[in-house]
Amino acid sequence: MNGFNFWRMKKMKKGIFLMLAASLCVTISSCDPAKKYANEIEKIDSCLTVIDEYDSLYHTIQFDSLQWMVNHVLENENAIKQYGVSDTVPQLLGSWMNNCKGVRKSLKDIGGNKMKFNDEIFFMRRQFTNLKTDIINGVYDKDEIEKYLKIETEALTNFGVMFGDFYDLQKSQSAIFYDAVPNVDAYVLLIKNEHGDTMP
Repeated sequence: MNGFNFWRMKKMKKGIFLMLAASLCVTISSCDPAKKYANEIEKIDSCLTVIDEYDSLYHTIQFDSLQWMVNHVLENENAIKQYGVSDTVPQLLGSWMNNCKGVRKSLKDIGGNKMKFNDEIFFMRRQFTNLKTDIINGVYDKDEIEKYLKIETEALTNFGVMFGDFYDLQKSQSAIFYDAVPNVDAYVLLIKNEHGDTMP
């Protein structure tokens, strides 16, 4: 074999080797679920970020204070029932009483909401984390991933609406409470004094 043919054969072998190596890399890459489903994993990471944001907002809600507000309104209502309402109650005072009643009704299940939101946040975080782990480990095919991801993202969307409504509600009702209650407190103190009840 002359030098030219040897050189050409060597070059062909090298080219074949490079082609096989490149083909192997493509095969390995296509078999790596983390790379194959990178978009789906990125979507899961985005959903986990949203869940963390909900969790942060959840921890800003003063559930104990909200429960105290409800209890305080109930105490005032019971006092008014016990001592009666004057026929000369100003219209504005009546409006404050109705506002307080609205606070009590709208925030009637504080303990239940506190537990429900905490459990939902925990459950959704676990679901998305488990789904991500299963995708990376190649547990699901593309159709299954799309199905489960759709289910979990819809659940997250629904939770966002429910939690957002409550978050806005508790803020608005807190503002109403602190506007109305001092005036109702003053009236309750007045009617108690009229009946000789000096206890707060």
